[in-house]
Amino acid sequence: MSLSCHLGCAIFGVQIKTIKTMKKVTLSFLALILLSMSSCVKQEDDDNNCPQAGYGWFKVTNGSLGTVQRMMIDGTNYGTMDPGDDMNIPLPAGQHDYIFEGISGGSGCSAATVTIVECQTEGRQCNY
Repeated sequence: MSLSCHLGCAIFGVQIKTIKTMKKVTLSFLALILLSMSSCVKQEDDDNNCPQAGYGWFKVTNGSLGTVQRMMIDGTNYGTMDPGDDMNIPLPAGQHDYIFEGISGGSGCSAATVTIVECQTEGRQCNY
C-alpha cells in the first residue's frame, strides 16, 4: 500500500469514528431532551394547581352593592369582602358549613352547606 492510502485510510477511519461518536452524542442528547420534556409534562400534570391531595377550592363572591361581608366556614373567620370582592379558599374535600355575614350595610346570606370535591372549585355568591 502506498503512503497516501495509509494516510487516506487513517483519515477515513478517523472520520468514521467521529461520525459514530457524533451519532452516540446526538442520540444521548435527544434522549436527555425527551426525558426532560416528559418530566416537565409530568410535573404539570401532577401539580394541576391543586393545593394538595384531598383539597379543593371554595370560591366565594360578595355580589352585594353595599354590604361588607365576613366569610365564615365551619366556624372559622376567613376574612371580609367588600362589595364585588371574591376569595378562593382551599378546603379539605367534603362538606363544609358556611355563611356570608353582613357586617355593615346589609344582612348577608343564610347559612348553608357546600360539598368540596378534590382539586375542583365550587362557587357561591351572596347578593344581600
